[in-house]
Amino acid sequence: MDLFKTLFTPSLTELNRLPMTSPTTATSGRTVVGLDGTWDFTLVPSPADAEDGWWDRPEGWRPIDVPGVWTRQGSGDLPHYTNVVMPWDEVPPAVPAENPTGLYRTTFSRPDEPRVTVCFGGAESMLVVWCNGELVGMGKDSRLSSSFDLTPHLVDGENQLAVAVTRWCDATWIEDQDHWYHGGLHRSVQLIGTGPVWVDDLITVGDFDPATGLGSLDVTAEVGSVERLGPGWTVTAALTLDGAPADTAASAEVPRTPKAAGGGAHVAAYAYVGQEASIRLDDLAVAPWSAETPTLYPLELSLIDPDGRVAETVTRRVGFRRIVVADRRLLVNGAEIMIAGVNRHDHHPDTGKTLTEAEIRAELVLMKQHNINAVRTAHYPNDPILLDLCDELGLYIIDEANIESHAKHDSLAVGGLFDLAMVARVSRMVLRDRSHPCVIGWSLGNESGYGAGHDAAAAWVRRVDPSRFVHYQGGLHHSWAHDAPAEGRERPPTALERQVTGLVCPMYATVSQIRSWAEWAERTGEDDRPLILCEYSHAMGNSNGGLADYWAAFRDLPALSGGFVWDWRDQGLRERTDDGREWFAYGGHYGDEPNDANFCINGLVDPDGLPHPGLRELAWLARPVVVTVDGGGVTINNRYQQQIVAPGLVSISWTLETDGAVTAAGTLEHPSVPPGQQVTVGLPTELDPAGLGEPVDATTVTMTVALATDQPWADAGQVLSREQTVLATGPDGHMTAIETAKSEAADNEADGTTPGQDNPLVSHIVTTVGATLWRAPTDNDGVAQGWTAPVTGIRPTWLEWGLDRLTVGDEVIGEWTGDRDGSRTRSVARSLGPVDHRSVQVAHADGSYRFEETFTVPHKLTDVPRIGVTVAVPKELQHLRWFGPGPDETYPDRHAGATIGRWTSTVAEQYHPFVVPQEHGAHVDCRWFELTDGAGRGFRIGGEPTLIFSARNHGDRTLTEATTLAELDEDDTIEVHIDAAIRGLGTAACGPDTTEVVGPGTHRLVWWLRPIG
Repeated sequence: MDLFKTLFTPSLTELNRLPMTSPTTATSGRTVVGLDGTWDFTLVPSPADAEDGWWDRPEGWRPIDVPGVWTRQGSGDLPHYTNVVMPWDEVPPAVPAENPTGLYRTTFSRPDEPRVTVCFGGAESMLVVWCNGELVGMGKDSRLSSSFDLTPHLVDGENQLAVAVTRWCDATWIEDQDHWYHGGLHRSVQLIGTGPVWVDDLITVGDFDPATGLGSLDVTAEVGSVERLGPGWTVTAALTLDGAPADTAASAEVPRTPKAAGGGAHVAAYAYVGQEASIRLDDLAVAPWSAETPTLYPLELSLIDPDGRVAETVTRRVGFRRIVVADRRLLVNGAEIMIAGVNRHDHHPDTGKTLTEAEIRAELVLMKQHNINAVRTAHYPNDPILLDLCDELGLYIIDEANIESHAKHDSLAVGGLFDLAMVARVSRMVLRDRSHPCVIGWSLGNESGYGAGHDAAAAWVRRVDPSRFVHYQGGLHHSWAHDAPAEGRERPPTALERQVTGLVCPMYATVSQIRSWAEWAERTGEDDRPLILCEYSHAMGNSNGGLADYWAAFRDLPALSGGFVWDWRDQGLRERTDDGREWFAYGGHYGDEPNDANFCINGLVDPDGLPHPGLRELAWLARPVVVTVDGGGVTINNRYQQQIVAPGLVSISWTLETDGAVTAAGTLEHPSVPPGQQVTVGLPTELDPAGLGEPVDATTVTMTVALATDQPWADAGQVLSREQTVLATGPDGHMTAIETAKSEAADNEADGTTPGQDNPLVSHIVTTVGATLWRAPTDNDGVAQGWTAPVTGIRPTWLEWGLDRLTVGDEVIGEWTGDRDGSRTRSVARSLGPVDHRSVQVAHADGSYRFEETFTVPHKLTDVPRIGVTVAVPKELQHLRWFGPGPDETYPDRHAGATIGRWTSTVAEQYHPFVVPQEHGAHVDCRWFELTDGAGRGFRIGGEPTLIFSARNHGDRTLTEATTLAELDEDDTIEVHIDAAIRGLGTAACGPDTTEVVGPGTHRLVWWLRPIG
């Protein structure tokens, strides 16, 4: 069709599309008919193959689900994942000739209303609509709705709706987000029938004055009409407070449409604002809305005709809150807030981009349960259901426009080709979402350079909605680039920079960079904006190392107001092998070239929503209540800024443990703690130092804060935070090991251990234990067996040094020599490639062993994965216990949220199904661990003072060689690692590397082994 060639023009963003309005719920005067369900569908290779009258051809159709993308419904056209580069090699704004085009058709009965419109919630990438064979219109912008007036095209009885959706269009150049490319009608479709006069849009702006404690509400009703509107039409707004709308109703007249001539025409030309009625409700005794206290009030707006009859009634929930950015702080209702945020895509492992309300609610509930309080809608307006639920559950939103030109980052921004499209996308987002209290700021898009289109869009937003800030990382991109000098960041913002971003909002800045900026800004006062990281702590695979360092900076420096982790969910797509094994696909698995492999697998939860360990670390760092113990009492610090920590809201319990065994427990009585304040109460009698005697080296008290009552996002008992105080430690700050004969005997008796000579399992460990420097690489390590991660060359030296192939070379084993106490000692000297390893082994008369390992790493090995020993043990030893940090795995740069205790698990439960198999399951700073079978037989290994261990059914080689879960099989044995050091995780796949690097020098590991049972 020649029509499509005309439509593929950047300046043509729509054809006959109705202006964007905000969604409302109608209770009378309106008919809404859902068109979701099964449509007829066919896919043609290009728009040119959509011949005139294609909607009437009799053959070639198949059923398809709407909403849904055809790329996940067996069409033969498959998903394509790239991050930066475009899926095809063209020059903007050209579109490839091979452009799969989905043709949809369905029928419907005309609603019994004089005016009928159709709303398509989302279509990727461009949709063209026909009704009964007549062209209706066109819309671009895959992530916002397109509505059209069908009234002129309708007939009585059955009508046909036909839609063509192209996979690519000119607008794809500014939809180059880091996500899958799909195609189809991925959000709901509705028919809306109204009377001849209707409420076209309802705009609500709720404000809250923290000084007076009162709210105000501005209500604007835009009234549409088929014909010129005469006098006498009014609107009435009724706000329900405390269950009753008394004293909160007000009315306003809808301005009549002026005539073109007459005595009042000159005045009307200046005074007439359109068919728009405004109502203001002042001095309202309301509770403010915030993410902590998401109080909403129902508003009912009625459109009343000149005879006093209600023509239409629409409703909306409104919230009252005030957003202020000043003095390097982000304030909500006068109180400074900290953003504990995530970036979020609309993603589903089966449907691709279509989610139900229940599925979106489940995501947000999981966020709330992990103390997340904000979402950046990366990198486009998310499904509108998300905003309704964030209003209800309480999450802040930075709403981001559907603009990203990453492949042509700077050139499209300055060329002017897409300026009109950019302004249209930003303005339509604001018009859709401006009545939501959860939206605290607008983002002009992502990674699209900086040009006049951004200036124009920002100016439009500030004129239409001055109640929120505007944010755009691209406005300061160059000064925060990784290779920019430090002084480039520490400078007063330019006028242009202020025009497009009211925040300092870099992505993947280091902790030292943001600390340096905040200290400079507070010292000089030359930048009054707060810094909020729009992306940080890239959660790719086993990641989020160093997250605690960011949060320490956030807590230390007031100019740092938090950030948004990249990102919420792994964007894997579910697939199954022929024998039914489930796995998740990423770039390249569908023959999609070019692609960025697994760079879309970077979430805090897996594609099914299973939390990764990094999410629980974030939950602890963002904990809203901190309860600490010292000799002076128990201090309750309320980090909420809007919420009172009252006994009816939370309960605080405590446990006292000695060497991991609970010796006392109780509940802490506490008063209400105002927002942002702290109180100290007396110690429970059991925690009084006078009654504890001399604490042993691992006496701990753990305070647990949990919900006392059910909340919309969690049941009573949901843990908000845990805080552990170690009352005694060793001289180096670690828990010290107790290896006296008395404590050993007591431990043996308590745990059922049975010392004895010639235990075959112990003998197996002693004779087969070997040294290793290798671990299965994480995505942040950037290297694996046979493949390289998308961000190539992070640490190719691991393979160049041959760390994955190193085995014990020349080995010198000394003879066992007897000691007077009945023990025997020998020395073992080994060569592990360039690393010298010496082991002094002592066999005690009771059947236990002690090992003193020394590793000498040469200077050329500047960064190795781990240093330690490993052994394979029988598979039946599946029962795992350990004493140390838990309950999750821990690494040197990700352990802040762990608490010390005796933890019980299984080897199988140590497995974490990362989409790309990789290193996992380590436990740092542990005193001991044990593996036993079902009968309680096995072994315990301890450290002096501590050690790092892991025990997995999947060994390093198995994890290294597998690239998907379908390729991962359990080994025949359990691989046990006992390490002196292990590399941190960092976020180097996209962001800073770990600061916990294992380098050259002498590393010492002392551990002991004894049988159990």
